[in-house]
Amino acid sequence: MPARASFALCRCGNSSRKPFCDGTHARIGFSGQRFATDPNGAVASHRGRHITIHDNRAICAHSGICTDNLPGVFRLGKEPWIDADAATAEAVVALVNRCPSGALSYSVKGASPARVSGERAITFSKDGPYCVTGEVMLETGDGRPPPSPDRYTLCRCGASKNKPFCDGTHWAVGFDDSRGQQATVVIPPLGLKRFSWIAGLVLIAGAAVAVLALEAAGKSDARGFLGKAPLAADLNLTLELLLVAGLTFGAWFARRGNVAAHRYNQTAWTLLNVVLVALIMVPGMENVTLESPSDLAPVHYWVPWLHAAVGTATVVAGLWLVLQMNGLLPRRLHVRAWKRLMRATLAGYWLVALLGFVTYYLWFMR
Repeated sequence: MPARASFALCRCGNSSRKPFCDGTHARIGFSGQRFATDPNGAVASHRGRHITIHDNRAICAHSGICTDNLPGVFRLGKEPWIDADAATAEAVVALVNRCPSGALSYSVKGASPARVSGERAITFSKDGPYCVTGEVMLETGDGRPPPSPDRYTLCRCGASKNKPFCDGTHWAVGFDDSRGQQATVVIPPLGLKRFSWIAGLVLIAGAAVAVLALEAAGKSDARGFLGKAPLAADLNLTLELLLVAGLTFGAWFARRGNVAAHRYNQTAWTLLNVVLVALIMVPGMENVTLESPSDLAPVHYWVPWLHAAVGTATVVAGLWLVLQMNGLLPRRLHVRAWKRLMRATLAGYWLVALLGFVTYYLWFMR
């Protein structure tokens, strides 16, 4: 396609005019936020007798050029995955120079070769990223230049964790450049951002009003709708199970690359959890006030306290992640292993829900 004076390329992956932008990013709440704490990654060096191959996983687009053409050197599924002595230095150099992302580089006797800029162009492979070659200047929101200024790949599926660079996530989410709206992408009425804010506020405010109204009317201890337990306990258990289901649904969004929907979903449910803790769970701990450590001996005492301890850690972790994913946390406080923390936090919510059900059983069903 001939270059025009100016043009906009799709980054969210959902334009119906790919590769050009059609404004869909505004309706789906697309965010170009980078989640990788080290966008340039840690470069691993694999030394051979005649050449050293350097590998930067943080910007690898998974084009397959290396593993398809020199499988003896680039050994998929093996550790270490690069054997620099499995081919001649000339063959390695020729292959590395074809890497579209700049993730692969080489040095000979400790010296890196002089860069040779190719033709200035922006191309893309089917269902893959934008491939930029030549000295094309890239301006990023945080001012970080690409590790290799003469060649780099840019995300166009919208799901990379290292935006604007491609990190290979298009494979995981099944990006299809022949389609407009991708699978799992949610475009509700009013657009994702407005709908999420309204639905989230209604959910949180509704739960808070319901709890406060029960207390004001003196109905908190009235018989509930699940059995013999008080109404407040039934409401709390129901909302806690909905909370875990909602957060699990949000995790599915993340696995499918729908980052914006994941962010809004997890934010709303995490804030709802804070409301439930403040209005129901903290006051409920008055029923298990401890005067000495020996008071923890009965099961109906130590289970609620275990529930409270795990719940506190989970609330803190959830809020930390919400602040980070919404860009409200200073970068120096960002968690590097945020994927692990997300999984651990979701597991914590499930454990809290289980302990909540056990507490409900011990107090009201035995």
